[in-house]
Amino acid sequence: MERLFQFLYKYRTFILLVVLEAICFWIIVNSNNYQGAKYFTSSNRLVASITSASDHVGDYFNLADQNKKLAEENARLRQRLLNLTDSTFMAEFLLDSSHLGIKAKVIDNSLFFRNNYLTLNKGSEHGVESGMGIVGPDGVVGQVLNATKKYSTVISVLHSKSMISAHHKPTRTLCSVVWKGEDPLYADLEYLPRHISIVPGDSISTSGYNSTYPEDQMIGIVSAVNLDDDATFYRAKIKLSTNFYSLTHVYLLNLTGQVEIDSLNIHLDYE
Repeated sequence: MERLFQFLYKYRTFILLVVLEAICFWIIVNSNNYQGAKYFTSSNRLVASITSASDHVGDYFNLADQNKKLAEENARLRQRLLNLTDSTFMAEFLLDSSHLGIKAKVIDNSLFFRNNYLTLNKGSEHGVESGMGIVGPDGVVGQVLNATKKYSTVISVLHSKSMISAHHKPTRTLCSVVWKGEDPLYADLEYLPRHISIVPGDSISTSGYNSTYPEDQMIGIVSAVNLDDDATFYRAKIKLSTNFYSLTHVYLLNLTGQVEIDSLNIHLDYE
């Protein structure tokens, strides 16, 4: 306390000057409309700037939470679009939340093996089932192989046994996409007939002719085309729309009618 009094006594002249200046400033602002308007406009602008900066800082530290909410919203919208393709199930979709897509995070991802897998942070307790198709923000990712209570393993598109039923989007011609263990950014396009006109830049998407992926989910863009003189089908490369190097969030799609379709296929296997 003694030091405080010493400080005040030492700088008494300067403190008195500041107090008198503040009083004069207050009198000027309150006695003159122009100066008062300028003061309050400037002070409001300063406060707004400080508040905006504070909000930006807060938003930065809340990015993880915001990303999670956006990912969940994207999952709901993707599943809504999927179910809109069949009006028969619209009422059921709107009333039953079990048809919503499941958002998951990739916690492990292999790229450079012949057979690559992903591990997701969602499992059976979240509604994940074997056979579910998985898409990312940019296109097809893979298919659920199995699921434990909290986690699931996914057969990546980058797998030797992964064959996706696709179509050449400009002509809607059926073909297949396979990965032959080479570049993780590219896959092979097979069984596209030679009479079809195909050029680099054409889109390749899912055909919808299975119970895993809905129709028109992006797979990739044609990057190179070859046709031998005596060949029946093109040999073509596509650049995958999903970049597996940077994949972090995915969506598991609960296709309406998947169980029924799979049961039909099982019966066909025994006939």
